[in-house]
Amino acid sequence: MKKLLWIRILLILAVLVFLLVALCAFSAYQSAHTLIVTNYELSAPIQNPLRIVQLTDLHCRSFGEGNQELLDIIRGLNPDLILMTGDMVNGGEEEIDVVLRLIEQLKEHSPVYFGYGNHETDWEKRFGPLRPALEEAGAIVLNTEYLDVEYCGNALRVGGYAGYYRAPVMTTSDREQRAYELRFADEFEATERYTILLSHVPTAWLDWEHRDDYFVDLAFCGHYHGGQIRLPLIGGLIAPNIGYFPPYTKGLYIGKTAAVVLSAGLGSEQKFPRINNPGEIVCLDLLPLS
Repeated sequence: MKKLLWIRILLILAVLVFLLVALCAFSAYQSAHTLIVTNYELSAPIQNPLRIVQLTDLHCRSFGEGNQELLDIIRGLNPDLILMTGDMVNGGEEEIDVVLRLIEQLKEHSPVYFGYGNHETDWEKRFGPLRPALEEAGAIVLNTEYLDVEYCGNALRVGGYAGYYRAPVMTTSDREQRAYELRFADEFEATERYTILLSHVPTAWLDWEHRDDYFVDLAFCGHYHGGQIRLPLIGGLIAPNIGYFPPYTKGLYIGKTAAVVLSAGLGSEQKFPRINNPGEIVCLDLLPLS
């Protein structure tokens, strides 16, 4: 009798494990092929409304043939600016064609700004300069640099930075490089223009809470992939260099000196599936102060 009971228990456990695995597999497939749009509104000291679409962490994924699904959604949003905030490429040299074709299509509709992430930096170490191909496709590349521009009658300073903002010691031991990166931050912040930073790694802004310290009006970040695996009622499971159950995985966070948009991004490295975590397009409307 006891033996029969144990057999039944084991059979029930086996069925439950099978259902859990099947659910995870279905969720991973759905997350890899589904796109959502997250809309935010933010009041800012600007003259006219400005719509910004952020794309991040594509990792050379395609949503539909030629990324047509992604293109259709972005065109429907009718953005004034499109920001690509890093890790758009992945590991393979030939895979960048996915990103280049996407830029070529999008720049016909809106200006496309491209900021580096850690994968762009790694890609260049393996294969050589990436910037010429990105610029030829039509992107405005900002890699530890900025431009003063005007869109919709608004004076803006748009910059791009791949690492830990104002903490270059985290990514380089070269003193000259550290000084260069800190000088970039000083110069970027020294303006009356509204500042927008493509800042791939969100750690300094969120986990170290420097959104209360650094005078950047608006930073767009990625890198955390929304926690990769999202658990109901809990949130993201893991973030790079932060660990399990990170406090920040996606959202709009308002600090004393900076506002920060953290996107869950669009893809991931092939060996790490997203579960319960569809690709995210961020659409932020900047509105003049009333």
